[in-house]
Amino acid sequence: MNTPRSGGTEAPRIDRRARLIGAASALFSERAYDEVTTTEIAERAGVAYGLIAHHFTNKRGLYLATIHAAAEDLRALQAVPPGGDVPADRLRNAIDRHIEYMDHHAAGFLAVMRAGSGSDPEVHAIVEDLRWQGAAHILRALGVDGPVHPLLRAAMRGWVGYLDELIIDHIHHHDVDRAHLVRLAADALVATLRTAYFLTPGIGVDPAAIDLLAGPA
Repeated sequence: MNTPRSGGTEAPRIDRRARLIGAASALFSERAYDEVTTTEIAERAGVAYGLIAHHFTNKRGLYLATIHAAAEDLRALQAVPPGGDVPADRLRNAIDRHIEYMDHHAAGFLAVMRAGSGSDPEVHAIVEDLRWQGAAHILRALGVDGPVHPLLRAAMRGWVGYLDELIIDHIHHHDVDRAHLVRLAADALVATLRTAYFLTPGIGVDPAAIDLLAGPA
């Protein structure tokens, strides 16, 4: 039970673990893993240094916690169906929501992107799985539930990378209207899928379903 303050109100509970994850996410998004110290993480979080060992064992444990936290938040977002009456609207709404979320959680997103290019196999696996889940949601909406054709897999991975770079540019500059970014990403996906189907009609996607993603010009 919390100890009440004078006047009958309770002292607010401070989630020091969450503070450490937030501070670490911000620092890991700014600099490489080896350049960030546990001392400065604790200082930025405003908590005692020993709490890092208490909650995470060491810096790598804290680093993994930041990646897991970002991944879980994004999975929760992806699990919520986007609004829209037709596939094109749902696609654009999903992309818009994704960009907005990443913009509001820029530190965590940039930390995940930096981690994905690193050499830690466990971290790399988390990031790769997270990035593929977004593509998998789109493929399921297109009726692809079984094994993904290699060409379709390559096409979707390429598109996810394109979307990530659009978001990174947006976070750094904020000088392009978000609606334009959404249109770029949606049209790029449609063009990518159409090209993949042209190259190999047996990729498992109905061309009519691809056309429904295009929407009005």
